[in-house]
Amino acid sequence: MTKYSLRSLAVVGTALILGACSASTKVISHWEADRSEIDKRQRVAVVAMMPEALQRLTVEQEVVKVLRKSGRNALVSSDIPGLSGRLSRESAEPALKAASVDALVVIFITSGGKGERLERADYYVQQVDSGFYSYGYGWFSPQFVNVYTIKEGSGFYAQENFLYVESTYFDIVDDRAKWSMITRSKNLEYNDNANAIAKQIASRMKSTGTL
Repeated sequence: MTKYSLRSLAVVGTALILGACSASTKVISHWEADRSEIDKRQRVAVVAMMPEALQRLTVEQEVVKVLRKSGRNALVSSDIPGLSGRLSRESAEPALKAASVDALVVIFITSGGKGERLERADYYVQQVDSGFYSYGYGWFSPQFVNVYTIKEGSGFYAQENFLYVESTYFDIVDDRAKWSMITRSKNLEYNDNANAIAKQIASRMKSTGTL
């Protein structure tokens, strides 16, 4: 998989990470279980499946900060003993149980890349002449005038970067996912996409009753 940046999800060191929260990050697909199958768990850990430990920690901290502001008891999984480094279910389950975690929000990049190349014309003004001119009855009152023309340059292009991130809420007690969504972020270098995705997660948790 091609690597993408993150404090735009964490900072763009390897290029990584609602509608109402950020115009640059939108939910493009989502799924959720029936409301009768959803229970609000007490301790939720955030797991960001990032290629680098610092990226993972930064994203998890941002999501946890937003969830805590929303009133949720959320944990940074990187801070839980036994959950650092490469994760597997066999190694993660005992650590999560020891930390009394009963639900997870798992975040990972699904894809990314560049959008359509937009060609744009480049126009500028160029002076072509100057001198004294008079008009009509103003023959005896000449005026100094600059004459300009519009030139077309070589032009330029713009291209937006896109990042697709999947976030899933996994209920450990029931051992199954309760909701999932895919977000698309653009203009990665200009926006704090980690924060925008965190707000989307909080919004999704609220709408599904898992917040």
